[in-house]
Amino acid sequence: MDDKEIKQIEQLESEISSERERLSSDRMDISFGELINLYKNKELVIRPEYQRLFRWNVKQKTALIESILLGIPIPPIFVAEDSEGIWELVDGLQRVSSFISFFGELEDDLTKLPNEETDEEIVDEEDIRILNKWNLEAGGLIPSLEGLNIDTIPNKYRINLKRAVCRVEILRGESNIAMKYELFKRLNSGGSKLTPQEIRNAIYRGINPIVNELLLELSRDPNYIRLTSLSIQKKHELYDQELVLRFVALLNNHEKINDNMENYLNHFMENAVRSDSFDKNYYLEIFQEVMQLISEIGDEKTFRNQNNLFVPALYEGIAIGIAQNIGKYRGQQQLLLQKITEIKQDADYRKFSGTASNSKSRVRNRLKRAQEIFE
Repeated sequence: MDDKEIKQIEQLESEISSERERLSSDRMDISFGELINLYKNKELVIRPEYQRLFRWNVKQKTALIESILLGIPIPPIFVAEDSEGIWELVDGLQRVSSFISFFGELEDDLTKLPNEETDEEIVDEEDIRILNKWNLEAGGLIPSLEGLNIDTIPNKYRINLKRAVCRVEILRGESNIAMKYELFKRLNSGGSKLTPQEIRNAIYRGINPIVNELLLELSRDPNYIRLTSLSIQKKHELYDQELVLRFVALLNNHEKINDNMENYLNHFMENAVRSDSFDKNYYLEIFQEVMQLISEIGDEKTFRNQNNLFVPALYEGIAIGIAQNIGKYRGQQQLLLQKITEIKQDADYRKFSGTASNSKSRVRNRLKRAQEIFE
């Protein structure tokens, strides 16, 4: 082995050792019955407004109970532990909620967000609703499960279910946020991988909920909802909150972008939750006023292209361009409409909005051009 190879090995060992030290994590095996007790005692928190909503039907829920009865290994759940020792469920909502509701202990309906209108795409099939003490279907391996619930299943199997073991992966502490984000990004399990915004919400809210509360509140703004018209799937993946975060993070800051958009948003959110000077009310007021001004021109397709597809680059450029010059457009609907038309037709803006539109240089150039147009 020559000197170059030796140096590389030494560097490798140093990097592995350093990264392992940064990660503060633990794992333990606890019974599903103890999970229920933790939930009832408010020591295990499920917050659907910040997480993937419940999406399992009765067949999927039955498969979980059947697997536990048969001793088939269940994927681990992931939790973030706060300074008080409270666990917040990050990944495993479908499994944990199915089990808790089977025993009749779930407090909330997790199929929809608070104040969300009835979602016909979801509730057309009644078995997708999450109800306490639901009835099992015939299992793939145990057909005789059909029709049984927690009150009618033999007591020995009820006890077996509560005693069955679940692996819990725990992340502790407020430090090493980047490492915690990377861990959840790589290791979250289940049928639907967590989106970047779901991971951000789980990790950064444990430090300070101020940004999460802002994103949640603004994502429910009626004008914003109408102008973006996102699909149910996108909302359940918290893409509406990520779009709000992009507005907040890029407003007056686009020249500071020195990384890809995902990492930039991570760094911004971490700095914001740790900052005593983060002005939630400023962002709340300016975002709502921008959405109101756009709504007043009467074009609900402002953020859409000729094919009626929502274009994130249009949303960013228009919303941020107006916000940076808000005083100029108050009561000036015709001027505002003219500028929106101009940015949609601008060759330079469109050039920076195509392929690789989230690269740091394209985002910087795109928002610089938007600023020039709206000024």
